[in-house]
Formats: sequence, C-alpha cells, structure tokens
Amino acid sequence: MPQHPAYDRDAKALGAQYEALNAADVHRAWARDYLPQDAGLACDIGAGTGRDARWLAELGWEVVAVEPSAALRGQGADSDAPGVTWLSDSLPELQRLRASGHRFDFMLLSAVWQHIPEAQRRRAFRILADRLKPGGTLVITLRHGIDAQENAERGFHPVTAAELQALARERALVVKAVIPGEDLSRPHVHWETVVLTLPDDGTGSLPLLRHIIVNDNKSASYKLALLRTLTRIAEGAPGAARLIGDDEVAIPLGLVGLYWLRQYLPLLLRYEIREQANAKTGYGFKKAAFDALGDLSPFDLRVGSTLVARQLPWPTGDNYRGRSCNG
Repeated sequence: MPQHPAYDRDAKALGAQYEALNAADVHRAWARDYLPQDAGLACDIGAGTGRDARWLAELGWEVVAVEPSAALRGQGADSDAPGVTWLSDSLPELQRLRASGHRFDFMLLSAVWQHIPEAQRRRAFRILADRLKPGGTLVITLRHGIDAQENAERGFHPVTAAELQALARERALVVKAVIPGEDLSRPHVHWETVVLTLPDDGTGSLPLLRHIIVNDNKSASYKLALLRTLTRIAEGAPGAARLIGDDEVAIPLGLVGLYWLRQYLPLLLRYEIREQANAKTGYGFKKAAFDALGDLSPFDLRVGSTLVARQLPWPTGDNYRGRSCNG
C-alpha cells in the first residue's frame, strides 16, 4: 500500500467506483463464516473512501481506517461515520498505527496486498501479525488479473495465496481458509481471500518470539523455559522492555533471572521434579545458593522486593521442609 499518485489524481472516479458496490456483497464469500461474531476493535488498512470501515462500524465494530491517499481519506472523513477513526499511514511501515500501540481483534486488507512489492512483503506481514491480538483474525484479499495499463498507473504486483501461507508459517499464524471469488464488475479480474488467525495459546503477548516457540526444535527444555520467561515478562512487566529498531528488544538480565527463579523454584524445591525421570543429576544451576531460596514462595520474588535472612514458610501450609534464606 505505498502511496501512488494515481489515487490522489483519480480520487473522485475511484471513490465513485468503490462506493457503487455494497461492502456486504463484496465480502459475502468470507464474512458469513469468518468475520468474528463479537465485535471489538478493527483496522481497515487501505480503507479508500471508507466503504468497508463503515460496514464494520454498522456491525458494531470500533474501526481504525488507514489510508495513505489524502484525497480518498478526505472523502471518507467527510462522511462522518460514527465508530470510524481515520489515520494517514501506509504499509509496509505503518509507523503511526504502530505508535498508537493498538492491537486488533480484526484486521482487513481488501485489494491492498498487490500494491506491496515482493521484497517488502515479509516485513509488511510481520508488522501486521504484530498488530493482532491473540485470537484475532486477519483477512487479506488477493487480486488476480492485472493489465499493463493498470500496473503502470496504480503500481500493481502479482500475488499468490501460497506466498501468504508461507509468511503465515513464519509468524505462526493459522490459515483458516483460502476462498476464491469473482469480481462483481470486471470479467478479467478474480479474487482469493486468505483468512488467518493468531491462536490464543498464551504465547501471543510476545509475537516477536511466538514463531520460534511454535516452529523451532523443542528438544531443549532450557530453551522453552527461557522463552516462557520472556513471555511472562511481556505480560507482567511490559514497561521493562525497550524496543531497539524493529527486531530487537532489550530486557534487564536481572529481570530475566528473577522470572527464571519464579518458574523453577516450586518445581525443583517443592515438588523435586528432575529434568528426566531417570536422571541421576538434576539441573546444573541447582546448587547450594538455589537451595537457600527454599523457604520463599514464588510470589516473594517480585520486582522491588527486599529479602532478609529469616524463615518464610510456603503459603500452603503443607509438610514441605523449608530451608533458611541467606538474603
């Protein structure tokens, strides 16, 4: 959805073309089965004059309509539709949308993906996936049938559902459906709609790592423990993370250690669980210093707490034998 001058130049004619079609008819093939029933926060990216954004708002959604063309955006904003907020932004960056911090229950890219050059699509898809809430739905319609004049005037590129499916696997999104459809007015154009979801499996709060958790080799329990620790930090202490560029996050090492202890403390000291049932030796870090934390509850290990050398029994009152804490 990079800005193309044709959309400002031809905004009046294009706006009339968009508004001549009913949004419910355009999206009928997928909306009945895949538009979430519980309306929440939605984002229409490449909203044009707001036809689809108004349709979603009429169904009860609060909609952020993203459109880079000032002329098209102006037509949409003039309609003054309740429930629709307009934003000037564009793929692949979506800088203003990302700065807002919003994550969405539903995202729609209708007739947009063909505007993005192939070299920019991996980044664009990652940014879209990061804007989804766990359990959220992303719908992308793909246009097939491009003539030379349209390509020159409006900057179209060939697209495939297979490419989107590959990008979805990288980000651990689930492809729910690929639905073919005909164009309502142009015989040389046909469409595919790809419906994707971000599973609400407890890892969605840290989407930069979610694809590693799902796709990477899970043979090492240490690796999963570290990733689980990072997701807990994302949920419980998001202000401690500092974003560095688009792909790096800095987190205090001491905070990682604190959350690591909170996970392993009850498993190793209370329940005496070994890494393997037949292992003669346990975890390498379980030494005297770790054992000295035996009187603490994981709830005592929190940011800002001060530990002193005194007996702190487990809160359950069972027969677990406590150990002294040496500070």
